[in-house]
Amino acid sequence: MAETNKRVRRTAVEARTLILNAAEARLQSDGPEGLKVQEVAAVAGVAHSTVLHHFGSAAGLRAALVEDMGKRLLEDILALFKSRDAGQADSQVLFNVFATLSDKGHARLMAWMMLKGDQPTGSNERTQALFHQLIEEVAATMVYQDDQSEKAWRQARRTARFATMLAAVAAVGDGISGGFLAEQIGLSEKEAKTEFRSWFAQVLNGETNRDICP
Repeated sequence: MAETNKRVRRTAVEARTLILNAAEARLQSDGPEGLKVQEVAAVAGVAHSTVLHHFGSAAGLRAALVEDMGKRLLEDILALFKSRDAGQADSQVLFNVFATLSDKGHARLMAWMMLKGDQPTGSNERTQALFHQLIEEVAATMVYQDDQSEKAWRQARRTARFATMLAAVAAVGDGISGGFLAEQIGLSEKEAKTEFRSWFAQVLNGETNRDICP
């Protein structure tokens, strides 16, 4: 008996999520070059025209993937900050940043887009709002209970912005050239992927005097 192919009905949100998940899988396995519309459509199990309907072009798909990644990463980090115990080390936050930007290939995608000149321009209000929330959460860990002055908060927010910038730039750099540099420097995979990131978390937390080696 012949099989009957039934069209799966999805909402626009469900379809976009399905396609973006497929694109992220292609990015991690094949890099930015793997984000061709037909290939992503095949992984998602949808028609080529469906991808174009939701994203317009391959460039639109890449831009949406970067935007979606940024939102999800920031939301995950904010959730970690709000759920952690007071005084808990923030190394998990840094590991999440490196995992997304470096290990999953998003840093390579952003660099590739910049070189091609199709980096999305203009402000993204949702992403900016998430960054603002993150800065406030980080700053709150730096302000002492007995000094809630405007000066203390201003200094804490400035430090939080710089720390966020440093972590992001480091993770992007690691995603682009971390493997090559680790080999040249003589770092093992464990040192580059685990111990360096733990050490860097301590740098951001001002705990560089501690030995992270087992």
